[in-house]
Amino acid sequence: MSTRTITRTLVASAALALVACGSAPQNAENAQGDNRSTGSMQQGRNGATSGGDTGGQCQIQPVYFAYDSSELDGRARSSLESSARCLTQRNNAARVTGMTDPRGTEEYNLALGERRARTVTQYLTNMGVDQSRPHSVGEEMAAGNDESGWANDRRAEIRAE
Repeated sequence: MSTRTITRTLVASAALALVACGSAPQNAENAQGDNRSTGSMQQGRNGATSGGDTGGQCQIQPVYFAYDSSELDGRARSSLESSARCLTQRNNAARVTGMTDPRGTEEYNLALGERRARTVTQYLTNMGVDQSRPHSVGEEMAAGNDESGWANDRRAEIRAE
């Protein structure tokens, strides 16, 4: 095999790798979108049904965030509206815990988790939920080690009190 053929092969391989790397995270995050919006990935793992919901009662679901963001998208708002109805139905206050993925410094992640918790708390308060309390654990509870796992780490959990 000639040096020229080897060089062409290496350049082609590198180009394919760059194209694949550029599109994989988007596809992985988009694939997670539908499951994250329903909370189905978390219900079994951490009791997202808060307060012992069973048998068709209302459910309180976690809210997921984009990378490095504390803004609520449409799915998050819809989930929060459902959770707010549930909390007001039960006449419960809520404790909101903001979480992050492990990327970033500890201080930054604690602040980001706090912003996420405050955003969710403010939304719940606007929806009529009394005495919501924000709390941040930053990356302390992070379990992911790839984009899919990190997407699950970027959340705020709501617990009925």
